[in-house]
Amino acid sequence: MSNEHRHPEPVQGFSQRVEDAWPLTLALSSRAIGTERGCVGDQPQRVGSSNASGACRALRLVEDDTAAPSEASATRSPGNESLLSKDYWRLLRQDVQEVFTAPAHWDASDWLVFSGVTAGIVTVGVFDEDLQKAVQRNRTRTTDDIFKAVQPFGAEYSIAMLGGFYLGGEIFKDPKAKAVALDGLSASLIASGLIDLPLKYTFGRNRPMKDHGAFRFEPFSGNDSFPSGHSTQAFAVATVIAEHYDSVFIKVGSYGVASMVGYARINGNRHWTSDVLAGAALGTFVGHVVVHFNQHHRGLALAPVVGPHLQGVQLSWSFGTGR
Repeated sequence: MSNEHRHPEPVQGFSQRVEDAWPLTLALSSRAIGTERGCVGDQPQRVGSSNASGACRALRLVEDDTAAPSEASATRSPGNESLLSKDYWRLLRQDVQEVFTAPAHWDASDWLVFSGVTAGIVTVGVFDEDLQKAVQRNRTRTTDDIFKAVQPFGAEYSIAMLGGFYLGGEIFKDPKAKAVALDGLSASLIASGLIDLPLKYTFGRNRPMKDHGAFRFEPFSGNDSFPSGHSTQAFAVATVIAEHYDSVFIKVGSYGVASMVGYARINGNRHWTSDVLAGAALGTFVGHVVVHFNQHHRGLALAPVVGPHLQGVQLSWSFGTGR
């Protein structure tokens, strides 16, 4: 760096990306961490001092054609992730932490929504027996066949669908499809495996087909009606898909199929209505948290930068209106 004051050249890294986001590169010169030499004579100036010029700041927006990120760039792009990569399983661990600690970061409006949803589930629960009898009275062979065909979307079909997204992302180099698969798997493992199952056996609610009534709870007895596992799984996957795509048709289709899965469990006399609503709320919450947390972290990349005029680390992130 010469003694002459230089203004940083205009940033050229704001080109449009496929997903309508703009990459922004922030470079920290290793020579500018702590002190910066050559800015005023030969005396080092503390970073952030009044004598430091725009070219002598620790944090600078730069583009240097002679400096290139190291091959060891630690990106979080879904195109670089796979089920066998350490990055994915590391992100899954962070997803678990984010989901379980999310309530600690809620504001008043979040708690208001939670309270409203909980009150709604409890209110519906009061009428569970009446709703169950009404649904069973109106069952027909046709409705049974329809809902029997839809029900697996809350179990094995949902996993197959995520596999289709993952395979499509690999074949067609579609990062969004691959992200849907990975986020969907994470949301499924957390919602269905880590939350739904423990809740089922903790509440120990009897299923409607046992004819013991809607208000018989026997914790750790093996009864597992509340909440609905199929509903939890269906809404977790539906939320992941809906959060990744802006199309109204995709959103309506995803939540529509998930809702049919929930009704199928009521129609089949496997769950009370409040079981299904609780599962839907749980799956939706987990899917939403996982997608938004992962979108933020996939936009970050940290890599060393080495060049004749710049040595340090490069922090890149993307932002924009697209998902």
